[in-house]
Amino acid sequence: MENIEYRESLTEREFVEEYVKENRPVVVKDSHFKAENWSPEILAELAGDLEVQVYDTLFALQEVSTLKKYLDDNFGHKDYREQVRYVRWYNQLKAVDHAWGDEAFDRFKHLWSKPEFLPATDLLVPASTSGSSNPVVDGFPYRGILIAAKGARTRLHTDPFCSDAVVAQFYGTKDFVMYRPDRAEELRDTVPDSSSFGGFIDVRPNALEKCKPEPDYHGVVGPGNVVYVPHGWLHDVLVVDDSVSITWNFVHEMGSLEFIDYLMEDPHADPELEVLKYFYSRAGEYYSSPGEIVKNYSEKFAEIEDTLTA
Repeated sequence: MENIEYRESLTEREFVEEYVKENRPVVVKDSHFKAENWSPEILAELAGDLEVQVYDTLFALQEVSTLKKYLDDNFGHKDYREQVRYVRWYNQLKAVDHAWGDEAFDRFKHLWSKPEFLPATDLLVPASTSGSSNPVVDGFPYRGILIAAKGARTRLHTDPFCSDAVVAQFYGTKDFVMYRPDRAEELRDTVPDSSSFGGFIDVRPNALEKCKPEPDYHGVVGPGNVVYVPHGWLHDVLVVDDSVSITWNFVHEMGSLEFIDYLMEDPHADPELEVLKYFYSRAGEYYSSPGEIVKNYSEKFAEIEDTLTA
């Protein structure tokens, strides 16, 4: 097992060429991070009245509560507890009424800025009418405010439709491990799972601090760190100290071959396809099937494949 690579800084070009194109994980320092903006007290003052989505150790919704109640009931415990629930406060992902986090993102937008090394253009997902997307103010797939008490977990999973993920850590500490995409079958659970996320074994079955089988990468992130999780990489996260972070997913042109393959294989049975189609619809693109997406983007996809396979 190796420690994940930490970089003090990256340019956007370096990030795309060395990590997105190579499908390679990294942790990068956010030069604009301001720790004083992200205390639980400030968050409660700004948005304590809003309803939040509270989940289990993966992505099964357990209840809808308020931010203030979650913080009051769960933050401040010194010891690890069992079955600690996890706030995953997503912006709207589907055309349904829910306790979405869009209002919270609006209230928090003055607290942070997009890390400079992350690209705002050349994204296939989310589609954008302007050609540029900023996670501070724009919707992204699975853009969520993650608020979790000590001992909370996100069990081993991969992210949907071959998208990459970013997690910007603002408060507290997380321990995480990663497994290479080619180990997915080794880590597959015997119990069927219909979701795009799960279906993998618990790699911390006995002791939270020890993972089995041995991961490929291990890392610890604290305030001001940004984790890049490339598509296909399996990852498991343990909250070491009460934690606040923001996450979002994207597909960049230079890391999109698997995403294109995913669409061409007609993933109509994938429940997360609804999320992907919703984000196309936000940009005025309406598709009833993956095949329609492929047809509309056929020239762009051909250009990308020529570039990446040359």
